[in-house]
Amino acid sequence: MRLLECARMRKLEGQERKQIEREKNKRMDLTPERLRLIREKFETNHFPRSLGIELDLIEQGRARLSLEVKQHHLQLAGIMHGGAIATLIDTAVAFAIAGASDPKARFTTIEMKVNYLSAIREGRIIADAKLIHDGRRIVVADCDVLDANGRLAAKGLLTYMRLDERL
Repeated sequence: MRLLECARMRKLEGQERKQIEREKNKRMDLTPERLRLIREKFETNHFPRSLGIELDLIEQGRARLSLEVKQHHLQLAGIMHGGAIATLIDTAVAFAIAGASDPKARFTTIEMKVNYLSAIREGRIIADAKLIHDGRRIVVADCDVLDANGRLAAKGLLTYMRLDERL
């Protein structure tokens, strides 16, 4: 009898979890209004905007940003500064998270690793960020940076912490 009760309880818990997940996904739909709010947030994100970073695409758990490389992005050797590339990566991941989160959600970077694979000198570069793990507290994402010829120039692996715990 006790075994049967435990099985029923697990089944109910599973159904409740599925219902919560369905409700969460419904809340996270990228409606035109949510997209507008995310784009508005991007426009008020002053540091990336000052570098000329543009928001090209927002999807559930994915974002694509781009940047036209200018003289002020280059370091003394004439190649793009690693800090500017890291900023592009960090910003792309932040907006991938925004696309999968409540519009009022707050989160911050807690770890960032960047592999610089080839020098970037000019042209429009693209950062394509995707969530790998989207948990209640911790989010892990990767981001590819493609040079103007579409070659992988940098790769980032980032961990963020949600400051407002999700259900």
